Amino acid sequence: MLREDAYARLKHSLFSSALKPGQLVSQKELARLIHCPLGPTREAIQRLAAEGLLRVVPQRGIVINNISLEFIRDVFELRAMIEREAVRAFVDKTGHAEMARLKADHQRVLGRARARIDAPLLTEALHLDWRFHDLIVAALDNGLIEEIYRVNSDRIRLIQAKRGYVADRLCSAMQEHIAILDAGLRKGPAAAAAAMDRHLSESRRWAVRV
Repeated sequence: MLREDAYARLKHSLFSSALKPGQLVSQKELARLIHCPLGPTREAIQRLAAEGLLRVVPQRGIVINNISLEFIRDVFELRAMIEREAVRAFVDKTGHAEMARLKADHQRVLGRARARIDAPLLTEALHLDWRFHDLIVAALDNGLIEEIYRVNSDRIRLIQAKRGYVADRLCSAMQEHIAILDAGLRKGPAAAAAAMDRHLSESRRWAVRV
């Protein structure tokens, strides 16, 4: 559908260098940028405004939201509330073999990163990062929570896109994910939740820092 295509394309533009925080654009400019008709583009703008990724300013246009410290704080507080409980469910429901495979995926990326970090590896690590957190939240098996998480996850990705998924963060993020999995495998849900808290605190620190 055109409206979903426009929504996906506009989000992609937000997550790339095509649109920058604080930039003011018109609906027509956005429609041209994403190569979609004005109607579906307008609907996509309204959806993304409701999700807090941009603002519609009457008589002026659309403003791409800045990545403020308050925005980062709010996003990570919501993320922690969801993922702290989600990782408990993940450890309860996920077999040791599946968790071990996920750990091995992280170890492979980490091993390659210790030899050389290039753009393709950064992209692969970022997708593994998303997959890891998506799997954890899916363990809650709650459609309402997953929708809230999906919207907030887009905010996280906006922060990552504008702040940069830097090479220095790759290794520490992989190590923190492995620590979460190890805690779940060896000590159970409570230990995994504590490891998740440490990981999200560190991720928030990096988001503010870069």
